[in-house]
Amino acid sequence: MEAENTVRQPAKSPIRRAVSATVLVAALWLGAGIGTASALVQTPSGTPSHEDILRGFDASALSASRDDVAYGGSYDPVGMIIKWQKPIVYKIEGLRARPEAITLAIATLKQQAALAGIAVRAAGAPSEANYTIAFRNVANFDLGDRKAVCYLTYNFNTLGHMQWASLQINLAAPDLERCVRHEILHGFGLLNHPHHLQSVLSYRTDVSDLTEADLVMLRSLYDARITPAMSRLAALVTVDGLIEANRRALNPRAPPKTDPAPVLRDAIADLEKAAANGNVRAMMYLAEAAWQGYGMAKNPGRVQALIDRAATTRDVIARFDLAHALGSGRYVPRDPARSAALYRRNAELGHAVSQNNYAVALRDGIGVPVDRTAALVWFTLAAHGNVAMAERSRQILAKTLPPEQQQEAMRRVAAWKPVPEAAR
Repeated sequence: MEAENTVRQPAKSPIRRAVSATVLVAALWLGAGIGTASALVQTPSGTPSHEDILRGFDASALSASRDDVAYGGSYDPVGMIIKWQKPIVYKIEGLRARPEAITLAIATLKQQAALAGIAVRAAGAPSEANYTIAFRNVANFDLGDRKAVCYLTYNFNTLGHMQWASLQINLAAPDLERCVRHEILHGFGLLNHPHHLQSVLSYRTDVSDLTEADLVMLRSLYDARITPAMSRLAALVTVDGLIEANRRALNPRAPPKTDPAPVLRDAIADLEKAAANGNVRAMMYLAEAAWQGYGMAKNPGRVQALIDRAATTRDVIARFDLAHALGSGRYVPRDPARSAALYRRNAELGHAVSQNNYAVALRDGIGVPVDRTAALVWFTLAAHGNVAMAERSRQILAKTLPPEQQQEAMRRVAAWKPVPEAAR
């Protein structure tokens, strides 16, 4: 089962990718520069190098660029790819006193969607919209520790699929075009601020429209070879060639391609540091790199050592992440038995989604022997934890079991108590 993620992210906070839901905000902060709009902002002296764009992609698409080079406004060493996979269906809310602002927002959304290859249309009814464009007229938006001129909230699931976005446009913004283009580009999955890059996503005072770097990053992000939930190293290795192809198509006189090795070394160093501090997702990404040879030599022994270490975590969400990766073969080699064991550890603690997933394993014999009575127990407990698909599975399974097995399952449910981690 996949869970949705909506993480509230002021400018300097890492993106948390947990199973529980929160709210994510990308904002153009008050005091950021303003400029003049143009068809493509790019001066010869500002032509970005291949490494510039690769690091910019690391910052904006992965929220992961290193603090010491200040490419990113916020920092998450284990960033992953997030992008739209379904059509965008928009609705307009708020003030309608300036129709030209509405026209600008819709045209910008359609322009960027066309570059990404994503269909976009107006909602026939408000309830079918997954993208809200709201117009306000305020001095600024108060987002807690900062004031923002415009901002965007959005939601994605653990598969890396963008689910919805809500754009708040301030009609009092000193540069409305900059606000709109900046926030809408965030909403396509370029979530962060590559400040060293000539980009509408940066806080440069001379950029109000998409630049060469922005176009290359957006086209590269939406190439089919860059898949949702792709890990940081896998994405950087794959996007390296895409960036080169897209920048050459856009600017045949672009500077020669640079070696991606320094960017990969920085990313690996970041992940090693995070793994040393106990970050399970960093361990998974390094295991994937050692398995597939992303930025390092293939090393099966290290793959298993990293998985073994990650499996010792006492963090329920991190353990769920690892169980899902082992069950699906995402990031690490598939190991259904170990996946089921990790789901069971979480299930015994009372983690409802893990209870559902362990029940699936028991029902279908995935990594464990088939035990349909036990599966009914865990589906029922997960349903008590408000996992909707567990209730549906419980009802279907119960109809196939004889009364005595159903009664035994209900007896176990009534007697069940969570087992504290320390008691294991």
